[in-house]
Amino acid sequence: MELGFKPDFEEARGRWTAFWKGESTRPLVSIIVPKPGTKYRGPNKHLAGLPWETPFTPTGLPGEPPVYLACLDGNFQPVIDQLLAWGEAYDFIGEAIPGYYLEFGPDTFAAYLGAELHYDEDSKSNWCLPFVEDWDEVEIRFQREGHWWQLTRAFIRALRAQCDGKLLIVPPTLVGNLDALAAIRGAANLFVDMMEEPEKIQRALEAVCRAHTEIINAYAEELAWDEWGSLNIEATYTTGRHSRPQCDASCMISMQMFQEFVLPCLQYEANEQDAFVFHLDGPGALHHVEALCGMDKLDVIAFMPGTGNEGKDWSELAAKIDRLGKGHLFASTKTSQAEIKAAWQKYNSRKLFFCTDAASRMEAEDFIAELEQLEKVRNDDS
Repeated sequence: MELGFKPDFEEARGRWTAFWKGESTRPLVSIIVPKPGTKYRGPNKHLAGLPWETPFTPTGLPGEPPVYLACLDGNFQPVIDQLLAWGEAYDFIGEAIPGYYLEFGPDTFAAYLGAELHYDEDSKSNWCLPFVEDWDEVEIRFQREGHWWQLTRAFIRALRAQCDGKLLIVPPTLVGNLDALAAIRGAANLFVDMMEEPEKIQRALEAVCRAHTEIINAYAEELAWDEWGSLNIEATYTTGRHSRPQCDASCMISMQMFQEFVLPCLQYEANEQDAFVFHLDGPGALHHVEALCGMDKLDVIAFMPGTGNEGKDWSELAAKIDRLGKGHLFASTKTSQAEIKAAWQKYNSRKLFFCTDAASRMEAEDFIAELEQLEKVRNDDS
């Protein structure tokens, strides 16, 4: 199987399969290198359309990726044209899979449940307007007839018509469990409800899980995951199905409440995916690391330090995750080549994935050749 923008796609698929089995012989790396003549030098990590690459002032230069929240107006063709030009302008080396992240805001999952999205000028993103006043008076379900799913499906089909065989499409992240309820009820109200009406929250979470099943099945059908496999916002790939589960609301709850309300939902979500990547957002969620790593189906943790914490040393956290037997994604920030080699030799896990830079295709390929020669040394003190 080939992709026009990734001729060695089949080889990369094999390396990703080994990764999920814990059998990688080197760290996986995403390296995107501009082809000669590409003038655009703005934010460009490992997917087009990523939220943390925007807002920025469009340059109009060839090779510039489409921005986050594109096509809210349903005008797909200009974005598709820009996306295809972006794919032509770069070499996708190592485990980099060319892809486009389709999303209408962090709360797109909640929008599929009936919420309206509102654009916030300060954050430059769309956020959910809470609509639940009484849990007894609301039906939580996947609203296939709703505007946001209809727009998603139309955009997916327009993209596939011109991009199939060239790149992969990443659907909106499945932000379920407690985060979905926080979006449709409001976080402050939800936390009060968890203490005063816990049985109603459990019923609502069960409904969210049912919607999760319907939505991931709809993604699998619309994107032909059985044929192409799936890519997520962290740029991890599997020949099966996966998203990138999270629970940002966990920053505000105790370990006991996490065990009671969140962990059963994450177990449910894990059972619906062939690879399980958890997004751990910010230092406020670190007290749940042990519980997360106790999940058999959890493969890797993708830690996002959060605003103001990017420059801090998080090596102790990485070592803890390693000791608990899980892998670590370092792809949300770029890691130097020297740091990648050191991490592979430091940590026991064979599920390590990085995003890095190279000045040219030759430099990228030489670096990967160096990685192939690294020995994995068992480190009992990591």
